[in-house]
Amino acid sequence: MTDQPYRARLSGEATALVRSVLTGHQRKQLQSALELAMEDPWSWPASDREDLDDSIRQIVLPDLIAHYVILPDPPVPHLWVITLTVL
Repeated sequence: MTDQPYRARLSGEATALVRSVLTGHQRKQLQSALELAMEDPWSWPASDREDLDDSIRQIVLPDLIAHYVILPDPPVPHLWVITLTVL
């Protein structure tokens, strides 16, 4: 995942969920979705909350929802995964 134009970083809370709650299949789904987002950060829809700006995007998968913020500024443009919700 390091050769993408954007890198993905997870908050501490999101990392803890990935490690302790998600199944292997769910982790693979999340990884695939994040790889798509790293190639094109705008590929996922904006958050459905009207009070948030459109740089907050949401990944909706069958078993989970992830929200990330697009941080395009150098030196390292990245996506910050701020929340994971397991359904």
